[in-house]
Amino acid sequence: MNDDTNITIQVLSSSNLPADKLKKFLSGDKRAYVNDIQKFIRLNDKAFEYLGVTAQGVGDSFNYSLVLNSSKYSGVVPLRSAKTGLVCGYLKIVGRYGEDVDDILPLLKDEDFSPEFNDSMTIGADMAVAPPKYIECAKYVDKYEQAYRFHWQKFSNKCIIQKRPRNTDWTRYSKEFYNPYSALKYPNRINELTTEHPEWTALQYVLMLAIKELGSTKTPISLRGHYASIISQLERTFDKNALRVVEHIKIHSSDPVIIKELKELANLILNDSSDARYAWRIDYSKFFEKYIQYLFKLLAYKKGARVINNPHYNISGYKPAWAMKYLEPDLVMIKDSEQITIDAKYKSHMYNWDSNSKELHDTFREDFHQILAYSSFGKEQQKKTIIAYPFKEFKYYSTTIRSSLNECENQTLLIGIPISKASIDDVITSINELI
Repeated sequence: MNDDTNITIQVLSSSNLPADKLKKFLSGDKRAYVNDIQKFIRLNDKAFEYLGVTAQGVGDSFNYSLVLNSSKYSGVVPLRSAKTGLVCGYLKIVGRYGEDVDDILPLLKDEDFSPEFNDSMTIGADMAVAPPKYIECAKYVDKYEQAYRFHWQKFSNKCIIQKRPRNTDWTRYSKEFYNPYSALKYPNRINELTTEHPEWTALQYVLMLAIKELGSTKTPISLRGHYASIISQLERTFDKNALRVVEHIKIHSSDPVIIKELKELANLILNDSSDARYAWRIDYSKFFEKYIQYLFKLLAYKKGARVINNPHYNISGYKPAWAMKYLEPDLVMIKDSEQITIDAKYKSHMYNWDSNSKELHDTFREDFHQILAYSSFGKEQQKKTIIAYPFKEFKYYSTTIRSSLNECENQTLLIGIPISKASIDDVITSINELI
């Protein structure tokens, strides 16, 4: 997608887009810019809402512009033109510090984190990450239902026992029917028009894979519930123990249209790929948290330690309705008797180290108190804690808080972490040397 049809803004920011930067989305008539921008906002209201973006026009008829205020979501949605009403570009919301999530997202699948997709808004393949496999599997089950009602028949060559010779397999006859009492049993090969031919059996094998994926815990509960009764009915139409493993299904020009479509979906599932792209979003703070958990999982493996992600420290007793039910640090790393509590914050503190604003002071005070509360449940007198912030390169500062009442001490490391696949090995090595 060309730059002039791609609007890119950052998460948690405000962007002012003058009319000359929206040319591809407007009618081109400068006298109609106010109406065009208002129409553009109305046409894309659903897309803006999906990414949590508030849009409004500001200024007068001579200097009118579009202001977009983004939220916690990063992602991509299609945008419609005020001139034609058709999709002609995309809104992409990226991280605040120049990072590209496309390389990182595939690494976080094992951390139980993947984008949320909206299949009602399709977009270009070059503008998004691939949707999860269960989306293709759901499409396959829907298409298979239609194909099943089509009763696709083909001639199948099979061997049956008959009382008269006809295209007889004489080699088999000589080996198996030499007994005089079986002399009138002939293994004949015949062509039979049937729905149970090898190509349909191959499609049944893919159906079994799709059913397995739709029943997994990775599939949203709502989707599992929707397909539960459909899957129950389809499972009675084939014997999964009789299916043969296939790696690819050949598509013939003579295949009916619905069979071609079903085979195309089947091959996408077999290849673990997708030709569909949908609008998607991620909670960016959650993304950074999962990225830090991923890094410390790799570090723990290197150190022979173990990590617990998002442990719950339950709060009991009589509490008001507005009280918290538990404390939840992002992760805790444990080795022998040592415990390190880590919290990830997608904030700009490392980029504003020399600044001294009230906002920075207040938010850091909140972060610092929070990590101290989390670490209070460790048994050690000398505690270690880490607050991880995003930064362009690995950087750290060490702070220590000591009690004047006893010998307790808490060392808190403020670490700047680059969100970059290429930097992962160096970051892990640096943290390992640090702690």
